[in-house]
Amino acid sequence: MTLDQLYLALIAYAENRVLVAKEAANQARSAATNKESVAETKWDTFGLENSYLAHGQSVRVAECETDLAYFRKFSFAESDEVTVGSAFQVEREDGWGKVIILSQCCGGGEFECQGRSILLVTPQTPLGRSLLGREEGDKVLMKSRGVDQEARIVRIFLPQE
Repeated sequence: MTLDQLYLALIAYAENRVLVAKEAANQARSAATNKESVAETKWDTFGLENSYLAHGQSVRVAECETDLAYFRKFSFAESDEVTVGSAFQVEREDGWGKVIILSQCCGGGEFECQGRSILLVTPQTPLGRSLLGREEGDKVLMKSRGVDQEARIVRIFLPQE
């Protein structure tokens, strides 16, 4: 897997988030303006609830579009240390492994690239803070279902590779 392939998969992931958010916002807006949403009594709040949902979904669309704009300008870090913009592979002794991108947004997001699972982590999270400044070969504690698991950074992807 190259960083070019990873970047294209990252953009596709961010674009898909925008599409899904827009569809949800359109559905919520349609439900809020549907004639069946008109209140029949003063206790009937279905229409009001749908309008709140439509507003929330519209806010989500804006956030997803901001994330997409961030990733369109994104470039991978050219550092041997983990920093914002780094893409690196971690593995545990039990064979579990994942490629992680340290990013300013979309923390917790996951997507696939070349059959490998990619995880987005932000530096504001405990995991993100523990990864900053680490190098290939360093060990890091990761939580899995509330249990600390030790993993090793086996590779930091660099643009010139």
